[in-house]
Amino acid sequence: MVTDSPKPSSVSDAEASDTLAWLFAKLTPIRVLDAGARGLPASWSSLRGLVRTVVCDPLADVTTDGGDTVVSAVALSVHGGPEELNVTRDPRRSSLLEPHRAVVARYGGAADFDVCERRAVPSLTLRQLTRKHDSFDVLRLTTQGLEYALLSSDLDAVRDAVCIDVAGGLVDNYVGQYPLAVVAPLLRGLGFSLIDLSTRSRPAGAWADTLRHQPVEYRGLWVKDDLVCGTETTRLEQAVKLLVLSKFLDHHAFGHELASALQQRALLPPGPARALAKAGFWALPWSL
Repeated sequence: MVTDSPKPSSVSDAEASDTLAWLFAKLTPIRVLDAGARGLPASWSSLRGLVRTVVCDPLADVTTDGGDTVVSAVALSVHGGPEELNVTRDPRRSSLLEPHRAVVARYGGAADFDVCERRAVPSLTLRQLTRKHDSFDVLRLTTQGLEYALLSSDLDAVRDAVCIDVAGGLVDNYVGQYPLAVVAPLLRGLGFSLIDLSTRSRPAGAWADTLRHQPVEYRGLWVKDDLVCGTETTRLEQAVKLLVLSKFLDHHAFGHELASALQQRALLPPGPARALAKAGFWALPWSL
């Protein structure tokens, strides 16, 4: 998304207060699917009470409902129904897919992928979860190799989201895993922009961490961006959530660009539109 340079003009206390009040009035609960039980980042703490999270954790003992957070003792899968979970030495590496031994053996931490147990687990699809809990605004996928298969299995669920947080591989750590080079075109084609990307290596024990190593894993943060597809499909409810997430996830520049584009579409009221189009407003603390 490319817009004019931000306007540095200051924002009056009244203007800021009115804009935050408008955002709060328009903000509906942000519905998050956390597949893999990675948990929400600390930056989300300011949104406590405004976020409803459904966690899919096949290693959980029982399903629990804590009000704002529901933990479902199921795996997220493409087909649903009974599945076999490969429980690994490091439980965080557990997957419905088989570890790709020839690949993981090239790097450090290969023993973490050793399968210690093959456990029968129930699973649900994205569509089944959506029917049960309503559509999700944020998809956080830490599914150990299944990220592309899951995203491509329900394109409607992806289009309904405003933010997609994917942890995946730059190599095929699991048999059947598609790397970032395949995931990225799918999400871009569905109207999402990549606004944050971090990578991780697993150097073999003989090599120091201070040396450069091949990255083999990534975390990518994608957000709904109309200009990617040249469409104007973002609804006001989605736009408000995107603005709030941009602020609290520290992507102020994207939030400002989004506000400027929404102002041009006349999707925002004049007062909030003027404030959100000023860089100074994004530097202020927000209390919703």
